[in-house]
Amino acid sequence: MDKICQKILIAGCGGHAKSLADSINSIGQYRISGYTSPLADDAFPYPCLGEDECFPQIFESGVTHAVVGIGFMGKGKVRDRVFEQLRKNGFTVPVITDPSATVSTTAAIGEGTFIAKGALINAHASIGRMCIINTGTVLEHDVKVGDFSHIAGGAVLCGEVQVGNHSFIGANATVIQQVKIGNNAIVGAGSVVLAHVPDETTVYGVWKGIEKMASFSVVLDPKKAGV
Repeated sequence: MDKICQKILIAGCGGHAKSLADSINSIGQYRISGYTSPLADDAFPYPCLGEDECFPQIFESGVTHAVVGIGFMGKGKVRDRVFEQLRKNGFTVPVITDPSATVSTTAAIGEGTFIAKGALINAHASIGRMCIINTGTVLEHDVKVGDFSHIAGGAVLCGEVQVGNHSFIGANATVIQQVKIGNNAIVGAGSVVLAHVPDETTVYGVWKGIEKMASFSVVLDPKKAGV
């Protein structure tokens, strides 16, 4: 007998939605019913079911699970809004973990979080709601990541690192053990973070802390940080 899969909606399309779809299909627990977007994407092999205003009708049709297929870069508030709309309309927003990822049985993963291919989540790590833990990332023991944050591909968070809400850690960045990254903070691609990063701060290069400003770069434009 064929396995009965739950129907799932992808809210949004684009690169992140395609990565999600690939992992969803690998899991085998869900069947993708389609996606929502203002514009149809012919390269995305699923039906476009309309825009976000169609959530009530889609839910009533029997599609009770959904994921947010909108990436983080410059769209953090959009991800928040779409998530809240999905929950308001009754959808279950599950954790999606690619089968190639390694997640400790003692780790805690929040609602709607996506753990991509080859990620490693070690013992007693805690990840909030709606996070993106991207390809090949390493979250060591006791790491804490707040809601709606994005850890980009190849980044390494050493033991007991804390990342606030709505923050972004760029590709191949390394955050040294016990460092705290604030809320709405951005760490640029390839950076090495040796000291705490305050809220609302964008850094790149080698970050040694506020008291050593000559040794690092702080910018207000996220584009300069590789975001």
